[in-house]
Amino acid sequence: MIERSSNQHGPRLDDEIAREVESLTRGAPVEARVDENRALEDAGDGEPVPESVLLEADDTRERSDLARHLRPSIFPADVDTLVQCAREEFADEVLIVALSGLPARTYATTNEVWVALGGSTEHRDTGGADEEAEAETPEAEAPQAGEDTEEPEPAATAAPAFHRFNFNFDWRYRIAALPFGITPGRAFVEVDERAPVPVLRAHFGLWSLETPLANIAGVERTGPYALPKTLGPAHISLRDRGLTFATTSAAGLCIEFREPVPAADPIGVLRHPALTVTVDDVEGLESALSR
Repeated sequence: MIERSSNQHGPRLDDEIAREVESLTRGAPVEARVDENRALEDAGDGEPVPESVLLEADDTRERSDLARHLRPSIFPADVDTLVQCAREEFADEVLIVALSGLPARTYATTNEVWVALGGSTEHRDTGGADEEAEAETPEAEAPQAGEDTEEPEPAATAAPAFHRFNFNFDWRYRIAALPFGITPGRAFVEVDERAPVPVLRAHFGLWSLETPLANIAGVERTGPYALPKTLGPAHISLRDRGLTFATTSAAGLCIEFREPVPAADPIGVLRHPALTVTVDDVEGLESALSR
């Protein structure tokens, strides 16, 4: 077979062109010699830079600036620690103000601070690897017939409660109690479970009583009461030294204590094994103290 030479170039020029493209025609991984006319040129002075490149550059600079002003040794750190460290590292006021406005919590790394400030994070494209891994994860075996599938019920946790009960004032009791400072605003019973030690408090004009709820042995509805034995100030039983805060003769609740509690005696020598109160919601107070 007779080889044909190009009818457009001379033999010398044909040989030179053949050498330049030899790496492409024979499968070399790179060109043997780069043709500057085919090389990708950088953006010229007058050509715009893509916005995505500018944003990535800004994020990189700002994140580096943040890391430069937050020493790794301070982590984990709260907001006050972050601000203090930034001041010690001579950060500008813009960064200090931004750190001061962060949500109040503990930050474990500089990256957490960066994200909280609104910075973007890099996400690696897993190419569906997570989905494949999820698909390969064996599903939980279905329960066999006859197996106990009952799930344990979560423990119920009631929130600490606070209850206040006002006294039920009969007009006769209200007149008789007034000289002793006993008024609707100064007569009430509180059941406070929010305190470090849940307590019962009872105020009755000049008298007051407070004891832990754990000291309550039991409660009992009582009444009606004899008017002379309950009208006016607080009354003490001569039989057992039980104390009564009464504003009506109709009905009330007797609260018994495990250990006697002081109330009527200012110096605490006299103690009472029980307290009777005539609140307007006897049933509600009984329920609050019986839990």
